[in-house]
Amino acid sequence: MVVTELKIDRALLRLLLHETWRGKSIARTLMNYAVSELTASGVILDLWSKSDEASYNRFLRRTDGSSMTYTDICEAGENVIKLDLEKPFPLADASYDTVTCFNTLEHIYNYQNVVRESYRILKTGGMFIGGTPFLVNFHPDPHDYFRYTDEAIEKMFADAGFRPERMTMLGFGPLTAGAALYLHVFPKFLRPLIVLKAVWLDRIILKYKKSQRMRYPLGYVYVFRKPSL
Repeated sequence: MVVTELKIDRALLRLLLHETWRGKSIARTLMNYAVSELTASGVILDLWSKSDEASYNRFLRRTDGSSMTYTDICEAGENVIKLDLEKPFPLADASYDTVTCFNTLEHIYNYQNVVRESYRILKTGGMFIGGTPFLVNFHPDPHDYFRYTDEAIEKMFADAGFRPERMTMLGFGPLTAGAALYLHVFPKFLRPLIVLKAVWLDRIILKYKKSQRMRYPLGYVYVFRKPSL
């Protein structure tokens, strides 16, 4: 599976400066940018999001006529299913066209269950659209168990029967990775300046040290498909 890099262009830089000024992390901003290139369709199940308030919902495109159902471990509600991701899902086979799951798998100890059950509830040809962090701080919600490399993600989903479609590495070089870890300690008005400097210096570093490319992922966004039998 070929893992692609985000291209540093004006649109991405503008988004980074705007979102970090608003208080978003570098990793979350890059994830949202990568998500903006993806489209969810049909009957969609969003794992562990609770509502449409998660920022990626501003970026993920949806086809006309699609519908999104959310999940929560604590309680059900309007358009929200109570779902414990550590256990088999109380959902019918082949009942969804798309499953989305962002910044969640690292909090699930029985992550194999999430992948296997997502495969089961997806229709043939259905997609799993997800994102997981890698070089980020400890962030329990209520627990924080794992960090996944691109190789681990591909194997996890292949073992469940999925076919890889695409994967994007979120990150640039060592300075952006470092800034992502300490950015939150600075006042919001300083964060865009720190980000701009880190990205600019990483562009110089990676131009002359190509061996450092793809070595500092803040996370990954990926798409896997349930193939026809």
